[in-house]
Amino acid sequence: MATYKVFDAVTLRTCITSRRRRNKSIRQIAANLHSVTYGPQPIVDLRNKIVLLWSAKAGSVFAIKWMFKHMGLLEEALAFHPWIHRYRMKVFCVSDRYKAAVEDFFQSPLSYRVIKFVRSPFKRAVSSYVYVLQNAERNSDLVETLVGAEQKFTFSFNQFVGYLGTIDLRDSDVHYRTQTHQLERELSPGSVFLLNLDHSMESLPKLESYLGLPQTDPQQYRISSHHATRSLGAPAQFIGDQLFEFSDHGQASVPDYRSFYNRDLEQRVYHLYAEDFFRYGFSTVINNGDP
Repeated sequence: MATYKVFDAVTLRTCITSRRRRNKSIRQIAANLHSVTYGPQPIVDLRNKIVLLWSAKAGSVFAIKWMFKHMGLLEEALAFHPWIHRYRMKVFCVSDRYKAAVEDFFQSPLSYRVIKFVRSPFKRAVSSYVYVLQNAERNSDLVETLVGAEQKFTFSFNQFVGYLGTIDLRDSDVHYRTQTHQLERELSPGSVFLLNLDHSMESLPKLESYLGLPQTDPQQYRISSHHATRSLGAPAQFIGDQLFEFSDHGQASVPDYRSFYNRDLEQRVYHLYAEDFFRYGFSTVINNGDP
């Protein structure tokens, strides 16, 4: 069974499982480490006994910078490359330190606290759409499906959502894969802290205090050249059928995410990411008062 309590904007989920089930899960995962470390790879901190789960287009840069800060690696990582994922992939995840931490987690998963940054699937779907338009070269299959090999690279959010409905979102590009990680499906650690990205500025310092971590300023983790500029104010008329070109990486001005949705698209995205809505407790409808 699982018990839940709200820690301000942080949801703490304490999972209780039988020993037999827990041991079976550990054996299954240990026999296939790839099922857990398959992208996006968790960040495992042996010293603080923390596992960070994160998703692309859901505050990954913010989350990993925060984690590396508490591991004493942030300055080294940014010196290696301004894009934090370069250090994560090229240095950290191939290091003996990381391998030892993962092994320790498998040996004693209940001694670890899992922290998961999550984002409303409605917002994330729009961010995924913008990302794909900015990175045509990395999404050749999608491009060929939606626009053909020789046509101009532009398509609507409606078309993009239609494409998502034709693929397995549990095993697809990390930028539009479900936020639920395989580790969450297969193993129940001692506690899971869910941080809604929208409230992270207020909730993260409180979580640090709760976990006994040094206090840091969350503002220092927000700066990234890969973030698009978001429009402020009330959503405009429905634009989900319009063709967009966000070719300028990280500098595009994106309309309010709510403008991309009508009732049909809202329901389709809900069904596509139903597991994330259910697991993380996000509203299944879009309200004009939402941030």
